[in-house]
Amino acid sequence: MNGSDLTSGQAWRDFCARLSDLGDKIFDPGKDYSEADRAEGYRHLLNQVACWSTYAVGSSDPAQPLLFRHNDLVYRWGGPNVDQNARRTTISGQHTYRLSGSMGACEEFAVQAKRGEMHNKGGGGVDVTLWASDLGIGPGDAFDILISSDPADNPTLLMSPDSSLLHVRDYYYDWQSAEPATFVIERIDRVDTPGRPTPDRIAGMLDNALVQIENSMLYWPPYQDARRAEAPLNEFSTPGLVAEGVGDLFYSHCFVRIEPDEALVVTVRPDDAAHWNLQLYMREWYEPLDHVNRITNLNEAMAARDADGSVRIVISARDPGVANWLDTEGRVEVMATSRWTKPEGMPAITTQRVKLSDLDALGLGPTIDAEARHQQIEARRSHLAWRCHC
Repeated sequence: MNGSDLTSGQAWRDFCARLSDLGDKIFDPGKDYSEADRAEGYRHLLNQVACWSTYAVGSSDPAQPLLFRHNDLVYRWGGPNVDQNARRTTISGQHTYRLSGSMGACEEFAVQAKRGEMHNKGGGGVDVTLWASDLGIGPGDAFDILISSDPADNPTLLMSPDSSLLHVRDYYYDWQSAEPATFVIERIDRVDTPGRPTPDRIAGMLDNALVQIENSMLYWPPYQDARRAEAPLNEFSTPGLVAEGVGDLFYSHCFVRIEPDEALVVTVRPDDAAHWNLQLYMREWYEPLDHVNRITNLNEAMAARDADGSVRIVISARDPGVANWLDTEGRVEVMATSRWTKPEGMPAITTQRVKLSDLDALGLGPTIDAEARHQQIEARRSHLAWRCHC
């Protein structure tokens, strides 16, 4: 799209037509979607329109960077980790930036300079990843990170001249009701007063938003299908790195399809890595299941351990009354993802499909009553209210 397309109105008409085409794909009768799946699909499409339009308008100018928070309680796509918030802005290797702030209750963050989005064709390459722990930064600490592509600047984070995206992920494992991390980015090389936005610049925003919306909607369903083919149903794939993801972070996926009277028991050793978690996603749109009002994720700080240090987790539609339970919301199939940060070796994860009536024989650790479960959920709500406030 260019300025003349915009001022003639053609760019806007094309934008709306292509959004309509995306909506038609959700309604495609050839898809095995229930009415509830389609309803969630239209909400997901609306979310992508809101997300990427906001990003394009506010955070797509590398000369005036502004961090955009996403994969929180509002903007979601691509299987986000619910133990983190995420922020991004467009950058350029031709400029110098300062990222500063305070850790608050955040336990770890990762800052990456990348070349575009994972879901964009030819994008997603990671130029460099920097962890807070690499800098000796922990909860409550302040930080000041110089970002430049010029080694002579002695930057904290040396990006590539081709870097175009700054991606920040702040992690929370002990879900406290406390102030989260704050991040501020400033361009610190010479900044001239910008002129009035040109038609070409605004057309670029529209084009940027449209490309991101389309690619997000069209990339992730086949991505899930590819992951589903890596292992049989109800078994986890071999843990491995994702080239476009966070460095030093191993992923393993399992597509859980069990009967209402069944459970999948997952066994892991959290101490195999600096951090570990397991969480559930909706199969169709790769958004997290409701982690505010339900127990749909656990990590090393939340999970009860067996005497040998391992953790056994029950995935089922009905609450079995054990401490380590993940709620499928009664869905026919869900995707489960386990993550290990900086593992010492190849992580191990196993599963066992059983009847709910046979769980007692497995000796799955502490039991929990309805009031204790309610308190668990109230603590989650409080933490997320703190972490995701404006």
